[in-house]
Amino acid sequence: MGALSPQARLVVIFASLGHFLHHVLTGLFLTLAIVLERVWEKPYAEIIALWTLGAAMIGLGAPLAGWLADRFSQARMMAVFFLGLGASAIGAGLVADASGMAMALAALGIFGAIYHPVGMAWVSMTAPADRRGRIMGVLGIAGSIGVALAAVIAGGLTELGGWRLAMILPGAVTVLAGLLLMATIFLGKIDIGAAPGGAKVGDKAGGASEMRAPFAVLAVLTVTFTLGAIAYAAYTTALPKWLSDSLALDASEAGSLGLVVGAIMLSGSIGQVIGGRLADRLPFKWLYVGTFVLKLLPFAVAAVFDGPAMLLVAMLIGLTFDMTAPVENLLLARYSSGRRRGLAFGLKFAIGFAAAPLGINLVSYAYGEGAGGAAFLFGILTLLAATMVLAALLLPAERDTPSGRAAGAVAG
Repeated sequence: MGALSPQARLVVIFASLGHFLHHVLTGLFLTLAIVLERVWEKPYAEIIALWTLGAAMIGLGAPLAGWLADRFSQARMMAVFFLGLGASAIGAGLVADASGMAMALAALGIFGAIYHPVGMAWVSMTAPADRRGRIMGVLGIAGSIGVALAAVIAGGLTELGGWRLAMILPGAVTVLAGLLLMATIFLGKIDIGAAPGGAKVGDKAGGASEMRAPFAVLAVLTVTFTLGAIAYAAYTTALPKWLSDSLALDASEAGSLGLVVGAIMLSGSIGQVIGGRLADRLPFKWLYVGTFVLKLLPFAVAAVFDGPAMLLVAMLIGLTFDMTAPVENLLLARYSSGRRRGLAFGLKFAIGFAAAPLGINLVSYAYGEGAGGAAFLFGILTLLAATMVLAALLLPAERDTPSGRAAGAVAG
């Protein structure tokens, strides 16, 4: 990042830290739910459903956050994000019962809604056009590491000091990050009156090649965004439980489970690099279709088989999900105006996060009494992947240009 200005470098650092902490704090409960199943003596299906409202809040708040990012200070909103997200996690660690946890997780979702549209708009206004892909790649990897380490942090801190510590300590670190950002703003290191790259907030970012999206393209992307969000939410929600059953682990081995889940999610982050590099060389449409085709086989295998071999299947599934992210966001950047870039990403994440509760409820239903567990869940995910293949095939087969690719591969 040697060519970046000091202000731009700070923006990339805080945005990457924010992406990391967002995925850590919103992922802690997925592992802690297994612990709380024993602590609160409630069925797993009932415990995991407590995250439903929080996941919905992330989606419902994204368009408003994106709209504000296009018009006001991204830096100030990022400070609100850090402080609110951290305080919500601390609150979740202090609750006395399931209803209190549901409220704390809802607050976590409200503040979590700020990050993706605001953080990505913030960085896209900073990154030079010829380096946008690499800088956005850094942002994406930070988020992937957060997803990977959430289970490790949850399991490790639970074994160290209990499930409450696993929520409170990461929350406190996030609040500290918010205070550091506020101090940086106060000292004038980050300009809150204009986009970090020098453009007015709302101006086109980086001269990206843009195209007006026809209705058919918007319809196809809406379908793939929605089904992809359901599949991803279901997979990441079920992953600790699925692997716990496949490896015959129990709740007392939360640390071991966290390490396994973290290693699988971290290995999947390689897909960010693969997807981004392939997007520089291949037509977006066929690469997008290909990432969905690659999901079909491991989903089908997981629906039929069980046991330790599912570790390899889980790694392949994670790899294909991360491959999809940069390609998908390149498509969105191509068809969105720079003046509306924050709103466009806000709407995308609204669709994704609003659909996510369906994935969570799918897991809750699959692991309910008599529903079939992992076999039923992955059977449904196989059908979703097949539908996404068919939908993506309807995208126009236009030739991808270097200027179109320069719109920036944003990783989610």
